[in-house]
Amino acid sequence: MTEVKDESKTFVKVVDRSGKEYVCPLNALKDPNNASEEELKNCFDSVEEAFSDAEVLAIIKSELRKD
Repeated sequence: MTEVKDESKTFVKVVDRSGKEYVCPLNALKDPNNASEEELKNCFDSVEEAFSDAEVLAIIKSELRKD
């Protein structure tokens, strides 16, 4: 029998264009080629453009606490 993974508990390392590394839930990732124009308008090349370091840490801690 094949074991089904719980994608909400599967994480991947992601590196933004500035070279900063992050851990993100796998089910939060999306191929930019499959994103709508509306979604792409809200995209940034690096996390630094979108959030402060404190906000990024708070988001990561919040996601990890869900387990």
